[in-house]
Amino acid sequence: MLPAVVVEKAEQRDGRAMKRRTAATVADDVKRRAFLGLGLAAVLLGPEAAARALNEAEAEQITYEWSREIQVASDSRALLPGLAADLKRLQSNKRAVAQLSSYVASIAVSSGDTSMARRWWRRARSAAVASGDSHLLAFVAARQAVQGVHGVYSPAQIVMLADDALKATSAPCTGRMHALSARAQGLALLGRDRQARAAMQAVERAFERLPRDVTRERVSALGWPEDRLHFCASFVGSCSGTPYADADRLYSSTVWRGHAQVQLHQAAAEADAGYATKILSGLDDAQRKDRFVRLTATRALASCNARGADTGELRNALA
Repeated sequence: MLPAVVVEKAEQRDGRAMKRRTAATVADDVKRRAFLGLGLAAVLLGPEAAARALNEAEAEQITYEWSREIQVASDSRALLPGLAADLKRLQSNKRAVAQLSSYVASIAVSSGDTSMARRWWRRARSAAVASGDSHLLAFVAARQAVQGVHGVYSPAQIVMLADDALKATSAPCTGRMHALSARAQGLALLGRDRQARAAMQAVERAFERLPRDVTRERVSALGWPEDRLHFCASFVGSCSGTPYADADRLYSSTVWRGHAQVQLHQAAAEADAGYATKILSGLDDAQRKDRFVRLTATRALASCNARGADTGELRNALA
């Protein structure tokens, strides 16, 4: 009965997270359209207050809300005007600049603009170093590594970036988890299955040491919930052709992108082109154009081709 209980508990956590997200939503549809151009500072604090220099607490609030929006927005490119506005307002706050710059880099990766992504990762890392916060530096450097998996860097570079991020701090935190996860995924892409499995075990051990406030943060980019553990295991399994049991059900559907990717991992591991096609068909146009999703689907296509599956419909869905 244990697998059924695990799935039931995961679904209950997902439901509670969705309720918290609904209760904590700062902007309704009208305000959401407003901050796309004005920035969250203007929405949360009002135009006059936003025009003044923001204090540390206000800046922390702004960056936290952006960490949620970057995860759930269907078309993340629509967030760029608001991010640019808040980057200008918060330019003297190195912590805020580091975080917001990393989100711009994420959007660039999602859009397939790798040159822009590298520029913004450099800006984010520079601001993180200037802030003197080792956890923030680990967060920025590790996100650069783990998102580099999606065609920004070679697998060998990903492992190097992950190892570099791990040097920032030995404390259990979101950044360190991203770094360990990136290392496992990079080794899996290199075809070093034994090392990738060992790296995955390191991720699992580190996850047990994480503070509860980190594992409970399921929606924002600042957390590292159990979903991410399942994502990493699913990715590593897809590279070796080993399906990750119940990955689809264990992974939260709160964040659409990760949920779609986990399903595509399963399709790749099982060489199931029909399932991959079904997942893509269930997404809207903006979501299908997302590079994180497209590259995962392309890997599923390659896996299906390698095992002689009929991939005509999947090719059409990608086209």
